[in-house]
Amino acid sequence: MPREFGRVVAAFAILLAIACGPVFSTVLPPLVDYPNHLARMHLIGEGGNAYYAVRWAPLPNLAADLIIPPLARLMPLMLAGKVFLVLVFALIAGGTVWLNRVVTGRWRRWPLLAFLFLYNRILLWGFINYLFGVGVALCSLALWLGLEQRRAWLRLAAASLAALACFFSHIEAFGLYGLTIVGVEAGPAWREFRRNDWRNLARRLALIAGQFAIPGAIFFAWWAPRAAGGIGDGDFARKADLLFSVFDNYNRPFDIFCFLLLAGAIGVLAASGRLHPAPRLLGALALVLVAYLALPSRLFSGSGVDHRLPLALFLLLIAASAPSLARREAIALAAAAAMLFAVRIGVVESVWRQADRTYAADLAVLDHLPVGAKLAVAYPAGTVNVRAVPQLHLPTLAVARREAFVPTLFAYPGQQPLAVKPPFAALADAESSTLWWLAFIDADAAARTRALPALMRYDDIVFLGPRPFPLPADPCLAPVAAAPSFRLAAIVHGPGCAAR
Repeated sequence: MPREFGRVVAAFAILLAIACGPVFSTVLPPLVDYPNHLARMHLIGEGGNAYYAVRWAPLPNLAADLIIPPLARLMPLMLAGKVFLVLVFALIAGGTVWLNRVVTGRWRRWPLLAFLFLYNRILLWGFINYLFGVGVALCSLALWLGLEQRRAWLRLAAASLAALACFFSHIEAFGLYGLTIVGVEAGPAWREFRRNDWRNLARRLALIAGQFAIPGAIFFAWWAPRAAGGIGDGDFARKADLLFSVFDNYNRPFDIFCFLLLAGAIGVLAASGRLHPAPRLLGALALVLVAYLALPSRLFSGSGVDHRLPLALFLLLIAASAPSLARREAIALAAAAAMLFAVRIGVVESVWRQADRTYAADLAVLDHLPVGAKLAVAYPAGTVNVRAVPQLHLPTLAVARREAFVPTLFAYPGQQPLAVKPPFAALADAESSTLWWLAFIDADAAARTRALPALMRYDDIVFLGPRPFPLPADPCLAPVAAAPSFRLAAIVHGPGCAAR
């Protein structure tokens, strides 16, 4: 056992180092929301600025907010953000390995397949708090099962802390943890019920409920009423397609090949009776699958709710499995997985280096912005999507680099511990990025008339698009600096601006 543990640890360390290669070889990882998060971390670390105030509250979305700002006191903010991404990778892969050890009884190299899932669609969106929470949920479930034979008070105390960690990481990660706990305890509870073993059943139910007492109280008494939002159903027919998101990043044919190869291997093992899923995790897998099929795309103030669950499903499946393989089969599987992992990391590295060159030019443009400026942001419809080089939230880094006001910075009640100060809240509400693009880049006269009143309250505007574009001459705009698809202009205030 010590020898196998050592081999798993060594392999884990090597794979983690390789997985982190793209993170540290680039200045700014090209994740859609990531620049926005970094800007918020700067404000939290500085205690706010002239435009934004830090407003701490018991929000279920605080993983990065609690970790990155303290790290940024010891190192540059950009490096602190990367350290957080390393923690995300380590928690997800480490939680899968640990959970597999608890439910199968030994350390295995099989759950190291979790490394294949690290670069997924949810990461590319930049949902880093949720991903951190998934890792915490996996570790928490392993802790819960690992302490099953220990004293009740110890298990309850540890589980309560774990549940709080899940809750403050991300609300959906907390929900995931709750589902898995119910799933792993449903079988034993049912057997106790059938035996009329009321004492042990009551003890089990008390332990299950007890760990959720504090986060449950926060949720119902404070957070849920403040995070109320609509329910938006997506296309149910896409549920099967969304499973592919665990591999979907930059090379669609290769990503499909990876997905089919792994799904095929798991399918063959399952069909031949050699996958050996741990019975204790089958209930958890079933509940998470049902939640995935039942959940809408939008719930409370969160988007992409169902999109986030396929990753958890695959990680739980890997953690639950203890396949029986002949030596040659094990070697072939390990070799294939290592090759896929290396190629996937190589693809990510290539794209991220390309993004780095684009970002270097764009950030140089952004640094021409006057300190303390109010910066409007304009982009075309359809920009809110994952791209190889996402620029959507790059302007928010002006908050950290130039102490600017940027209306697209995340400062939503119930989601971030940040608020726009009252004099500027109306300015943020008047943000109209796609209208400003339509008005000036697409030269729509009617849109220009509607756009000018709000735009005149800003000092500068940055235009960003998915491909290079010119900035048309306009009396309201004075060009300042430009990259091919990222252009900064000062806003000309005065009565002559409105005439063309």
